[in-house]
Amino acid sequence: MAIPSMHASRPATQHHRAPDSAAGACGKPGQDTLLLLLPVKRASDIIYGARYARRLQEWGIKVCVSLLHVTAAPRRCADDLPLHGASGCPAVDLATQHMMHEAGLYLSRSHIAYSTHIFAGELLFTILDTAELLGCHEVVLPAHRHGGWPRHFSGGLAGKLARGSRGTTILLANHEGVSSPVPV
Repeated sequence: MAIPSMHASRPATQHHRAPDSAAGACGKPGQDTLLLLLPVKRASDIIYGARYARRLQEWGIKVCVSLLHVTAAPRRCADDLPLHGASGCPAVDLATQHMMHEAGLYLSRSHIAYSTHIFAGELLFTILDTAELLGCHEVVLPAHRHGGWPRHFSGGLAGKLARGSRGTTILLANHEGVSSPVPV
């Protein structure tokens, strides 16, 4: 069986953390742990997925969360090599690092095992590839309550993810942590 090629994803940085009570529970073979991928565009996005994960834990389901932030892919030269110099391949900016750190702290306070991942690439393919690479069972997106535009954006991305998913369930979680699957 051929291994599918990765699309445009490239790792930028990766950090792993787990609270003491959950250390080692994330991704060990043979353990009954639900692996969740939470894409994070802004710090407030973590609330929806974290409440969903906490609700699962209250029901006795072990969870491990992978936080994912996707940055734009580096621009390329005509010969398809990344541009280097002042504007090419910048290190992950401090605001992104701080946002991911805050998201991790939010999960730590709930005693939820987690890891953080920052990848560069096209949003849709990077989310799908990361979910497959990490063996995630579910991708949890925020179901914003506000007006039509955020809901339309979330719903549009969620629909595309559900159609392109290779076996991962795509969910929308509301502010209370209640989720619903995205129709394909």
